[in-house]
Amino acid sequence: MDRMVHQKKIRSEKGQSMLFWLCWAAYFSTYLGRLNYSASLTEIIRAEGYEKGAAGFIGTAFFFSYGLGQLFSGVLGDKKKPYKMIFIGVLGSGICNGVMGMSASVWQMAVVWCINGLFQSLIWSPIIKLFSDWIPERNQKRFCININSSVPIGTFAAYGLTAFIIWKFHWRTVFFFSSLCLAAISVIWYVGSRKIRRDVEENGIIEESVFVSQDNRQTNASMWNLILVSGMIFFCFGLMFQGVLKDGVTTWIPTYIREEFHMESVISIISTTIIPVFNLSGVYMASFANQKIFKSEIVTSAFFFVLCAASLTLLLFYRGGSVLAVLVLFGLATTAMMAVNTMLVSMVPIYFAPYGKSSTASGVLNSSAYVGGAVSAYGIGVLSEQVGWDTTILIWIIIAILGSAVCWAGKARWKRFLEKGI
Repeated sequence: MDRMVHQKKIRSEKGQSMLFWLCWAAYFSTYLGRLNYSASLTEIIRAEGYEKGAAGFIGTAFFFSYGLGQLFSGVLGDKKKPYKMIFIGVLGSGICNGVMGMSASVWQMAVVWCINGLFQSLIWSPIIKLFSDWIPERNQKRFCININSSVPIGTFAAYGLTAFIIWKFHWRTVFFFSSLCLAAISVIWYVGSRKIRRDVEENGIIEESVFVSQDNRQTNASMWNLILVSGMIFFCFGLMFQGVLKDGVTTWIPTYIREEFHMESVISIISTTIIPVFNLSGVYMASFANQKIFKSEIVTSAFFFVLCAASLTLLLFYRGGSVLAVLVLFGLATTAMMAVNTMLVSMVPIYFAPYGKSSTASGVLNSSAYVGGAVSAYGIGVLSEQVGWDTTILIWIIIAILGSAVCWAGKARWKRFLEKGI
């Protein structure tokens, strides 16, 4: 006998839109409070005299704690009140950014940025949980696609504002500014989420969901069992590779541009703002390709890994060309990785909502991506110093090919899971 789940949803389109834009603003703000370090990296190295490996270690501290925190926040999001977690995450990140601006050594900065990663890990998975809990099923996938636009727009804002502030003031001012922005958005979230909660309690509509199997095993299914049966273990490895090729590469693009084209720090940062303009299209390219061509989040991801490998191969053979062409190729590569992220981190977790594990699934997947980011934030700096950028780019190409292979390996198991459940 099919088991029905009753869940109150937001009745009005206006209320649904309000929740979406609050979540969008919250996640957008996290990029101001995390990529400001990546954007400032080349200037920090120049101004403070840090080694690239040491400076990369600070980014690694963030990615490591963020990835680890995702595992815990994913589970908490399914058990606790996700709107409270988001408020604590945004406000805590704002405080960390303020302290970062006052830090005076690599180790101080690494500790503060590590704590910042823990606070920011409280945001993404609870957002997915709120969408699966409060948004009617017909709109859930659309919201999960559109929320990803906050990533490239947040990236553009982080790099653009950082370049302007460094040009006019000092790199430390970047963190003070981000701190104020995050604090303001945490207040907006607190007020707005309270209004939505009242609306759901007083005017919410009941929407029934039917579990896919014929018994109640879903309520007792362990996350580990779901990971194995669904093929998610393959996606976790794919997202590790994606983390290297998106977050890790993005971290080091301004430094690459400065070293290869002998530009000033501010100019290299400004030039990098072209990357998120490309990345925004990746969100909708992925949605279109998935709906119209591949009809599978996993096959779509495998395709975009191949596209990334092709872009990086062209980059390897185009060394010495114009900076604009290099930026376009970097843009294509990271846009492809934005598409993979949209499919695996935003879309896949929704399929675990009937099992009560949408937030946990999101946390596991997002954590995997940031393991890759953690390794590469430090590793790319060391690699580029030891073996040069040519060999580093060749390694990126190999990683992209491996990403496509592991996604393809999980295709059959994922298809079977969608058809039969567990």
